[in-house]
Amino acid sequence: MKFDVHYMSGAGNLFSVLDGRKLTVSNEEWMGYAPILCGQDGTHFRTEGLIILNDGAEILDFEAEFFNPDGSHGAMCGNGGRCAVQFAKQILGLNRVKNFSFTMAGALYFAEMHGNNVRVHFPQPMEIQRELRLESGEMTITCDYVDVGSQHIVVDYAQLSPDADSFKIFDIERFAPPLRSHPKLAPRGANVNVYSLQNDKSIHLRTFERGVEAETGACGTGAISTALSLILAEKAVSPVKIIPTSGKPIFVGWNDTTLWLEGPAEFICEAEITIS
Repeated sequence: MKFDVHYMSGAGNLFSVLDGRKLTVSNEEWMGYAPILCGQDGTHFRTEGLIILNDGAEILDFEAEFFNPDGSHGAMCGNGGRCAVQFAKQILGLNRVKNFSFTMAGALYFAEMHGNNVRVHFPQPMEIQRELRLESGEMTITCDYVDVGSQHIVVDYAQLSPDADSFKIFDIERFAPPLRSHPKLAPRGANVNVYSLQNDKSIHLRTFERGVEAETGACGTGAISTALSLILAEKAVSPVKIIPTSGKPIFVGWNDTTLWLEGPAEFICEAEITIS
């Protein structure tokens, strides 16, 4: 079977995006194809998730399915949702509208274009736990747990090191795995976000993503979770500007009635991949 794949970047978060409207492929089959379409076999462009756009039911513009590179499925992807909107606008021909409605992970989302950026409106968080304590080796980490359709823990780097300048070289891929699958977070585990409040008051964020099992260039739901944690701790006010590993800023707005994520969603290249 041949697949036309569009590679996209959501603020440095990389995705393989496909038009699934005329493809008779089940979600179970996509789960098996995801490692190949995300380049895990080393023969194709390597991405951090697979997004399939299908026809929308009733008033929806489209329905989106998100798969991690390991084939796992069922979580919301914030930057992936923004790329899906840009894909629908430019590839599916929905450029006649400015506002979009779609589903991902069984939830309804609304989106709009803001210049070259895409803003996606989220439901209010499903769960927030403040100051959760997790044991990891000889350390006890204090973090916030946030569920916005994808589960995250948020850690302030200041409790790991007093040297903010060391944040960019901090070994997150060694630090994060024990927390990502911590027994207190079972059975699903959580993505691990570590942020640093720099001297210039900017907020830098590094995210280790479940399903990728590595640090990614950016994470939309991780940015949302971190922004919520900072707002609740009175360390930031909405809207919050967050700088992920890619260096491409993401913006989060939150109050009692709205929660949104905004940032760039760009096309990189295309490829045709054949899977026998």
